[in-house]
Amino acid sequence: MRVMKAAVFYNKARISSETLDWLSKEIESHGIETSLCEDGISCLPLEAEVVLTFGGDGTVLKAIPMAIMNDLPVMSFRVGSVGFLAAFELGMLHTALDLLLEDRLQSISRKVMEVKIGDSTRYALNDCVVERSSPSRTVSFNINICGQSSYSVVADGIIFATSTGSTAYAMAAGGALVDPEASCFQVTPICPHNPFVGSIVLASTRKVRLEVRQDKGFPLEAYIDGSLISEIRTGDRIELGLSQKSVSLLREGSFDFVALLKKKLAFGGRLRDDI
Repeated sequence: MRVMKAAVFYNKARISSETLDWLSKEIESHGIETSLCEDGISCLPLEAEVVLTFGGDGTVLKAIPMAIMNDLPVMSFRVGSVGFLAAFELGMLHTALDLLLEDRLQSISRKVMEVKIGDSTRYALNDCVVERSSPSRTVSFNINICGQSSYSVVADGIIFATSTGSTAYAMAAGGALVDPEASCFQVTPICPHNPFVGSIVLASTRKVRLEVRQDKGFPLEAYIDGSLISEIRTGDRIELGLSQKSVSLLREGSFDFVALLKKKLAFGGRLRDDI
């Protein structure tokens, strides 16, 4: 029997040693060899065929760089989270692994964002966020959209979100909810001084350049999918746009985006005291 190999990411805060032992035995009982990963650097299973994650959306996002770099699909199990990315409940592990080995899972392709900061290029499944560190002062930005006029924003920060990331930080900052299969991305200011400078949704062909006009003497912080990447100062630039690269998320059956919004956000429902 052919042995499948998998890279496993898990949330240490939510997975006890006993649960981890059970997970390992259950996976291995299906003839799957595992390499346990804390991040994409400490674990480099060159022969892995799939990435398994156990935790919330943050655990999935930690696995994304490895998945992109090695062109691996991601199969995610939810552990104590209201996440949007995890496709399976932990109790479905045995059945889900059977479906994986029988090649009966659906592969959902999601576009990622390419982010260039200095000499490095990184990829985001959810978002790239540039925001103030401390103290509590607004920051001046200039945003240039390729082929369009540039505009200025004075705010606490800027969120660049993919369609997949529209239900994350961008939503909390007033951005649009976007069908995750839509080929677009959005630029959303965080607490802008001018309330009329809101979120803007851009076509997949657009490229955006962000320049920090004035950091007021304190560095900004750039995050990709929740991980701190770099400090940004006055005059620094970040270039972004949708990449040709994508990541495959494995799930059972078709993906109902509206049903997920209803389940996670009470989308379309009514408050108890609503008239």
